[in-house]
Amino acid sequence: MWAKYGSPEHFFVLRPKRTDSWVWKCLLRIRPFLKQEMRWKVGNGSSINFWTDAWCSEDSLITMLELDPSSLPEADIKVSAFITPDKQWDLPKLRDYVSTDIVQLIQSIPLPYTDVSDSFCWGYTGSGDFSTKSATWRAHEYIGRNQADWQFKWIWNLDIMPKIKVFLWQLCHKALPSRGTLLRRGIQLDPLCPACNTEIEDTDHIFIHCPMAQKVWEMAVTQQWISTHPFPRSGSSLHNCISWHSIGIPDYQE
Repeated sequence: MWAKYGSPEHFFVLRPKRTDSWVWKCLLRIRPFLKQEMRWKVGNGSSINFWTDAWCSEDSLITMLELDPSSLPEADIKVSAFITPDKQWDLPKLRDYVSTDIVQLIQSIPLPYTDVSDSFCWGYTGSGDFSTKSATWRAHEYIGRNQADWQFKWIWNLDIMPKIKVFLWQLCHKALPSRGTLLRRGIQLDPLCPACNTEIEDTDHIFIHCPMAQKVWEMAVTQQWISTHPFPRSGSSLHNCISWHSIGIPDYQE
């Protein structure tokens, strides 16, 4: 793994490559979010930027003090510059850079007696260990509170098997692993529909435009499994058409 992707300490500076897997590319894309939520544990202080890294609080000093990055004194200075040779905080030097209350905050951070490297911890669990649960909840906080409700939230109220609910959720999010979707994610394959071999296989093609799908819908109407064809127009979009009325299900009541 290290030979292919690099060592963990270089994760935040690695550049994506064309040959990277789709999962690895996704991990690289969320680095800004991860970095914002990670906290430094002070060791020798040589890896921690005094101003821009989160090491003495949940936010960096530049954020806490609302400083202009262009006006920072010694913008690249490291925390190690404020640690004396006998592993104590250099209080007189700290007072030259930050206010007394910040000095007191920094002074409360214990320093190791030996030359230990700085390390990361996750800022949203008591143990400091990363968990997908805490990351998911934290990510949801970034969604605007005024954002309109998702129009297909009724899916979770359906009296059907959970796996079908998940399928519908994927369907409405255009997240089904169709050939076209997999190609966009960087997987090298033939994107043409294997049923008709004429168009790229995306969600709309699978359920609406493919000649095979059209025959299935016509048969469903003929056999009276549904009352009317749910996608009568050739240019229909599944995401826009799917609703309680279009698939013949009675109106949903809150």
